[in-house]
Amino acid sequence: MGDKIFADLHVHSTASDGVLTPTNLLKQAHDAGLSVIGLTDHDTLCGIPEAIEAGKKFGTQVVPGIELSCGWPDKEFSLHVVGLFVDPFSVSLTRLLKNQQRSRFTRAMSILDKLGRLDIDVQPLREKFLADKDRVLGRPHVARYLREIGVVPDFQEAFNRFLGQGRPAYVPKEQVIPEDGIRAIQGAGGLAVIAHPGLIPDWHQIWKKVESLPWDGIEVFYSEHSASSVDFFRNIAKERGLGMAGGSDFHGDQGKHAHQLGLFGLPEDYFRDLETRAQRRKIDSNKD
Repeated sequence: MGDKIFADLHVHSTASDGVLTPTNLLKQAHDAGLSVIGLTDHDTLCGIPEAIEAGKKFGTQVVPGIELSCGWPDKEFSLHVVGLFVDPFSVSLTRLLKNQQRSRFTRAMSILDKLGRLDIDVQPLREKFLADKDRVLGRPHVARYLREIGVVPDFQEAFNRFLGQGRPAYVPKEQVIPEDGIRAIQGAGGLAVIAHPGLIPDWHQIWKKVESLPWDGIEVFYSEHSASSVDFFRNIAKERGLGMAGGSDFHGDQGKHAHQLGLFGLPEDYFRDLETRAQRRKIDSNKD
């Protein structure tokens, strides 16, 4: 884009599968020169209160957010939906997230069962998961453990050998259909945004299924989007009158999005447009 990155609206903390606490994440964001962070942990809002308090300390605005794993029954591919400017105390959104949390726990334990049958000692991680059932679990937790005990040399190899689709410890997700995800986010006063569309294997097929849904925005600027992808999705946003979101997908200094904080996101004018859209959403919600 050429403009200074003002806001990173796609980051993760230890509340889901990031490696930094919300407080440490906000410190790094401040040190990286960011004015705004959107905390978008997977299927949980638990990190937002701590992040907001830390934001006050470091002078960094926190946009309450969420990343929902959506999809369709019997389909392996998924569509991630980022919610921005959500009310973290929304009853309907909290109810949906509780269901997702239970599903993630069941999936994580099934992955450990499969790894155990491959003669990998997963008991320490199983005990850790059982001791913290309220935590939102994901494959990155397992990948880091496999690296720590020396089963794989690095984070990505855990997916390549064990956890990726078609690998021996792969377990499919229980999907939330996109319509329900959008409804929950907008019901919480937030903006529903298609996350990292450039990573969707068959974008044109998926877009045909979802283009008529009431989207608020699309994640145009993303750490793995090429320049041509940015142009492609920016044109879709302009044609449809959608907001343009963006972020790094930073999880900490491990994995493929390591060291990306401050490098990807939005200049201030793009962020202000999203902020205005969110204010309108809240006004319209109050009228209903």
